[in-house]
Amino acid sequence: MNQIPESKKNHLWRKTIWYTDPEAFPLGPHHSAEVYCCEESNGYAVWYARRLAKDDKRNTGQADNGDYLLRYFRKTQRDDAIEFAVLCANRSESVDEVIAALDVLAHQAQKV
Repeated sequence: MNQIPESKKNHLWRKTIWYTDPEAFPLGPHHSAEVYCCEESNGYAVWYARRLAKDDKRNTGQADNGDYLLRYFRKTQRDDAIEFAVLCANRSESVDEVIAALDVLAHQAQKV
């Protein structure tokens, strides 16, 4: 049975938009882009975790690798937070378009 890391127990919703194929790169490098919604001490946060390779064609200068707080919601806005995360992560069927849209949001967000 896999143990859930302590840092991920407060995640309400998460979607990995793209990740390095472990079959093609079993020893790394491991890259990914994901959106998740988590409960914080006084509300809910929607995050964009961007971990792309330096030579990835999706690097347009809009955002660097890192964790971006896209939006924060009050304790009473749990459903709104989850909805925002879902809509951000599912804007398009194209992975490239979703990452480009998230990079635009990240440009306006707080990088942590």
